[in-house]
Amino acid sequence: MRTNPLFFFAILCQLPALAGAQEVEKYVEINPGTLPVILLAPHGGSLKPEGVAERRFGKFLTDANTADLTRRIADAMLEKYGARPVSILCLMHRSRVDCNRELEEAAQGDPVAAAVWERFHGAAAEARKRVSQMHGAGLVLDIHGHRHDPARVELGYLLGAATLDIDDAALDSGDALSRSSIRALVEKSGRPLSEILRGPRSLGSFLEAQGIAAIPGPALPSPKGADYFSGSYNIQAHGSRDGGTVSAIQVECPWEGVRDTPEKRTEFARKLATALGGYFEAHFGAGLGSKK
Repeated sequence: MRTNPLFFFAILCQLPALAGAQEVEKYVEINPGTLPVILLAPHGGSLKPEGVAERRFGKFLTDANTADLTRRIADAMLEKYGARPVSILCLMHRSRVDCNRELEEAAQGDPVAAAVWERFHGAAAEARKRVSQMHGAGLVLDIHGHRHDPARVELGYLLGAATLDIDDAALDSGDALSRSSIRALVEKSGRPLSEILRGPRSLGSFLEAQGIAAIPGPALPSPKGADYFSGSYNIQAHGSRDGGTVSAIQVECPWEGVRDTPEKRTEFARKLATALGGYFEAHFGAGLGSKK
């Protein structure tokens, strides 16, 4: 008999943790889904429980409204494709745990924070495993917020601004592919890395078609000296740089026009859902489901 893939998430929620399991469950929201997409929201939490030590070093600011934005993206995908992505949200404030850093920096010795981190990344690892088994390949989107000027969606692939600033020939002939979080996607597609990063079938291009400024993409192929986030721990750990069939992109969302109001968050979520449909058709050999 075939096992329901959501059964594995029920098991995951019962995994022992360094602190009490019920306590840790309050701080990581795990929403199962059957699409080949996994949404992570590590920095949108607001809970500051007593007894969990403040982190002593690192960054402490939340990415405001990214938890709500991530839920709206999942809802938009359900509305458009008839199924949900997996979504995993850290609800604890970043001053207590940073689920986009390695454990030592993330929890800094606090056992509850460490258990929250383990639950978040355990859920992501299990989701990746299930996506690979069910679909053969898939995509992690790590949802963040920024306030850079100019305001545009920054798509991170573990390739810094200096790498994106080089021309396509140099980008495709160097070692950038082996350093990127979408290594498996590029290798499966058979297309050059530059095309998938900023060509007419890039995620940036599909977002541009929805009226969203995004970098890299055809209109904005590289930062050219502007501030730009290239990605961090989550897309290293849960992307395909080091193997596997699930790739990952960090999605840095500006405040104005994307995260600032409920209406704008819903609008962006719907546009991103549409863009992802085109992206999957272009690179994964199949769409995400019925389009409305």
